[in-house]
Amino acid sequence: MTKKYEVQEFNLCGGWANNWTFEDGKPSYFLTHKDAVIALDWFLDDCEEEVEAGNMEDCPDKEDFRIVEVL
Repeated sequence: MTKKYEVQEFNLCGGWANNWTFEDGKPSYFLTHKDAVIALDWFLDDCEEEVEAGNMEDCPDKEDFRIVEVL
């Protein structure tokens, strides 16, 4: 069975969930843990740039995310 990984975000009402989707609405998965880390780091860096540009009020905390292996 092929391993895959997902980035999960903690939601106050629902707990940990994969909220990342592709344009077609399907959940996004990564083939390696490293790919998921790179995607999460890119996302958080992008958020910081948007905050600095005044397009967002604040950036999510990295602690609100985790990467897990799924079947």
